[in-house]
This record gives sequence, C-alpha cells and structure tokens, in this order.
Amino acid sequence: MTQMERELTLADLFPLSEAPGWHRAACRGDANHDAWFPFPSEDFDYARRICASCPIRPACGEFAARTGQSGVWGGHEFDRGHLTRE
Repeated sequence: MTQMERELTLADLFPLSEAPGWHRAACRGDANHDAWFPFPSEDFDYARRICASCPIRPACGEFAARTGQSGVWGGHEFDRGHLTRE
C-alpha cells in the first residue's frame, strides 16, 4: 500500500527530521489534518487543545517561525512563518 492509498496523518505531513523529540508530539498520529490547517475564518480550538499538553510545543512553534510554515504549530496559527493567531 502506498502513502497515497492510505489516509495521511500529521506524521506524513510534518518534516520529522527537523523536530527533536517529534516521536513525543501530541499530534503525531492525528488523521484530522484539516484541523491543523484551518481557513482564516475557521476556529482552531481542536488543534489548540491537542497542542496544550504537547511536550514539544515551544520547539514546534519556533520551527514554524524559523522555516516559514503555515497552519497550527505549537498551539498558534502561522502563515508562511508569521504568527497570525494565538
């Protein structure tokens, strides 16, 4: 079975090699990846709740800012590395 034939999880979308301790990330196996990439008018409470107890939360947000990521990282929403919502 190829990656395209199975449902993607966040582990498939996020660059694992860049995040020390990624194996401990609270979101790692989450198949609800749309919740991590909300439209500007959508709420991101689901992702924020998962992030709240994550042991790599600060590093995740720093990674997003440093590498120009978009979506919810470290409990905050980013657009190309710029913090848009807390």
